[in-house]
Amino acid sequence: MWIKYILMAIIGLAAGGVIAGAYVAFIASLGVYTRLEGWAKTGKKTLRIETLILLGTTLGNLMTLYEIPIPVGQVGLAVCGLFFGMFTGCLAAALADVVKLFPILCRRVGLRKGLPYIIAAVGIGKAVGNWLQFFCLKSPQ
Repeated sequence: MWIKYILMAIIGLAAGGVIAGAYVAFIASLGVYTRLEGWAKTGKKTLRIETLILLGTTLGNLMTLYEIPIPVGQVGLAVCGLFFGMFTGCLAAALADVVKLFPILCRRVGLRKGLPYIIAAVGIGKAVGNWLQFFCLKSPQ
């Protein structure tokens, strides 16, 4: 019986490592690392940043798989939500930049001025929508 649990742990760790590796490769192909490193001036710590993201993704997979609770309370949940939202926003912005979404949109619509306002409106709309979903709409339990 214990062999089954050891085999499950090995398969789970291997699957988490594969998913984390694919995730890091996806983010690297979008150019998120190079932009964030250039902005934060941490070019010499590239390997450390990639390793931390890889370990965080693997740990997140294991915590989701085994349903490990993290007792951080409401404040910790709010802080985690803030950081998760910032990361998702950076990832979405990098993806939009890679596919050249905003220049194509502006050219098709005929927009000459106001692009920063449109980008800010998209971000504010996302934040308000998330706030409404998490705090105003109650999910059935």
